[in-house]
Formats: sequence, C-alpha cells, structure tokens
Amino acid sequence: MIDIFNRYVSGRRIFGWDAACRASLKLRGSTLSRSRDDSGQWPDASVGDRRSSGVQERLKSAATELRRLTTDQLLQDLKRLADPDEIVNASGNGAGSVHGLKHWSAEYLRIAAELEAAADCCRLVERELRQLIAALIAGPAGRPETSEGGGDDSPVRRIRRQGLAAWLKMIPQRGHSPGQPPAGKSVAASPRAAGRLLTAGSSLSPLPGRADADVTALMLGPLELDVGGRRVVRWHSLKARAVFQYLLIHHDRPVRRDVLMNLQWPGHTHTSARNNLNVALHSLRNTLDGPWHGLQPVLYQDGCYVLNPELKWWMDRDEFLSALSKAQLARASGQPHQAIRHYQRTVELYRGPLFEDDISDDWYLTERRHLDELYMAALESVAWMYFDLGDFASAEYFGQVALTSDPCCESVHRLLMRCYSSEHKQHLVTRQYRHCVDALRDELGVSPSAETRRLFFNLTSASH
Repeated sequence: MIDIFNRYVSGRRIFGWDAACRASLKLRGSTLSRSRDDSGQWPDASVGDRRSSGVQERLKSAATELRRLTTDQLLQDLKRLADPDEIVNASGNGAGSVHGLKHWSAEYLRIAAELEAAADCCRLVERELRQLIAALIAGPAGRPETSEGGGDDSPVRRIRRQGLAAWLKMIPQRGHSPGQPPAGKSVAASPRAAGRLLTAGSSLSPLPGRADADVTALMLGPLELDVGGRRVVRWHSLKARAVFQYLLIHHDRPVRRDVLMNLQWPGHTHTSARNNLNVALHSLRNTLDGPWHGLQPVLYQDGCYVLNPELKWWMDRDEFLSALSKAQLARASGQPHQAIRHYQRTVELYRGPLFEDDISDDWYLTERRHLDELYMAALESVAWMYFDLGDFASAEYFGQVALTSDPCCESVHRLLMRCYSSEHKQHLVTRQYRHCVDALRDELGVSPSAETRRLFFNLTSASH
C-alpha cells in the first residue's frame, strides 16, 4: 500500500483514470493530530490491523469500480459527443432530428452519470487512503512520537511544517521499511484545499452508534452513504440523490410531495413533475435497498414522504449538533474538560461544508453557512478553554485550525497573539499580527479593527 501511495503522491497513474480524475484525488493538505479514543488511551495494534485490512478491502473495491467506469469506451464516447460534425448531424432539419437530439441528450446524461460515479470513487479512495496513512503513521504501538531533542529543526517539527511529504522522505533516513512504519501521531487530511486539520482521534476514533446503524449518511463534506454495511459508490440518478439530500435534512418531519416537485422540477407541469419524482424515488429506493425484510426505507403517507423510522439512521450532521450542544452545556456547568472532549468531537465530525461535492442545488446554502459558523464557534471556544487552562500549545493548535477555515477571523488572530505573548514569544505576536493584516487586506480590502490594533500595541509595548 505504501508503494501505491507513493505513486499517488507523485502524480502517476494508479488505476488508469485520466488526469481529471487524478486531480480530484489529490490530498488537500495534511498535518499531525492526536489519535486517542474517548477514554484517553491509544488504540492497540490489533485494532489498527483490522482497520487497515478493512481500508484495503474498500480501496480494492473502489479501484475495481474505477477500472470499470474509466474504460476506453467511455473516453471514445466523450470524444464522439465533443465532435462538432456529430453535433451538426444530430441537430439537422426534419422530424428525425428531434429523435436524434433526444438520443444525444440522453447520451450526455449517461456520460455525466458515469463521470460523477468515477468522481465518487475518487473521493472514496481519497478518504480511505487518508485512514490508511493515519493508521500507518500511528504505528503498531499507536503511541505518539517525541521530538528528537525538541529543537526547532526536530523531525516532528519538520513534519508539522512540511506535511505528509516530509514524513515520506524521512522513512529511509530513519531506517524504517515500508512494512514497518514509525510510531507517531496520526495524520488527518483536510476536507478543504486550504488544509483544515482534524483533531483528537481524527477518522480513527469510534463514533458511537454508527457501527449499529442500518443506514449511515455523512453530509458534512462530500456525501457518503453506507447501506446495510455496503458503501454506495455510484448514484444511478442525480435527482434521486437530490431528493435524498432534502429528506436527510428534514428527516425529523414529513416532506410534502409538492415541495419536492417544485424544488427539483420547477416550471414542469404537475403531471410531468410527479412522474419525474416517482422515477427518482424508485431509483432512491433501489439505492437504499438492504436486508430490511420488506421494510421500505422511504415511506409515503398522506401526500408526504419520510425516512422510515423503523430503520436505524446515523447522520453526522445530527451527531455534530448533538456534540456541540453537550459541549455548550458542559461549559456552562463549569466542566471544562468534559466540554473540551465534546468540542473536539464536534470538530472531528466536521469534514467540510454541507454536501460539499454538490454544485447543482442551492436550497441548502443557508444551512451550510449556519453549520460552518457553528464549526468556527466550536474551534474558537475550545481554543479559549485551553488558553484559560494554561495549555497554550493546544490553544494555538485549534486557533490555527480555525484560521485555515477563515483566515480573516480577527478574534482568533487576537487569541493567538495572546498565546504567544503568554509564552514570551514576542516575535510570534508580531508575525501573527502581520498575518492578520495581510489576510484582511487580501481577502476583504480592509484594515484590522481598533480592538486588534490596540491589543497588538499593548502586547508589544509591554515587552519593552
């Protein structure tokens, strides 16, 4: 697997897909994170081996599906559909051209579905590779690595600065073979191009209730769906997916049929929209088919659709909101360590914006912004709690995580300046202030607020 990953990092062909698919499979930044479970213990080697084995099986399955999707025939069809002469022939005059254009449109939709399925496979491979790398770096003992000498140029600090590529380069220097990776902290790749960091366990942490669920839906980040333990790697109907996304967000109440019709097929006649909805629901029920012994995953009652409550559904959005609520309650109750644990779970669950891979709908954008704001608030809250406890390193860690998501958040810049000042690192206070100035100027075209400027002056003048 290390050999596969090395080729993956260097940008070579792995499974035979073209450059566009490879580009969507790129790692989006990585850094060290802790991999303890909720009990505070490091996972043992046998658990890591089982996880690694499961990841390799899922990788093999996704690779097989990619080979099937990215055949020469698909590439030939793409070239044919982009041929101007073919387009002109299909759109000629006469009644026969109407049938030709309908066929042409159907071909475009089929190719689009195939490419979307290939992209889903790429995302799946990316996620599983992240988990495999994290398990490998964690090592058989699963214990954190200490820096050699603790200096600014220690191996761990070099990995923090340079990311996963630095770790790979260091393997031969330290005498480790690919089959015996060094023990160290786990790496979690970011769900955004800027490099969002995951925390405290990353994807290796067990998520309560998920293993026992009939259907698992990950909405924060790209949509990922497990049905009866089977990963859905391909949606045969994008409209079915769109309907399912709406039902997921509104799973706590019935959704009227007219709402789905108007949302997905605006401008259609009532009959046309209803027929299209029926087709999409038929495809959705096939996608959600599992060992339910006759139970329908999507029910129709009194003109409304609802996800069957007799099945056990696990949704990361609900778990995210629940963990955040527990964190806020613990913090208000004066239980900082309990609050920190729930805040870290909240951050861990947030892989990225709601339905990050969907660019066809916009009805969920308000909810996406709301969840993004909650994520930022959780990061800032846990950073401040660590600061109040005197754990400046952890406060800085979560503050930097927050800035990868929103580099213009002045309150986080101020927090980091306070952390560095408390550690008597005045040069870092100045550097952080400059980062704040640059981010605000480049992103928003504004200057720091009076509060930020006043804090910087007070922190730097106090050192003289």
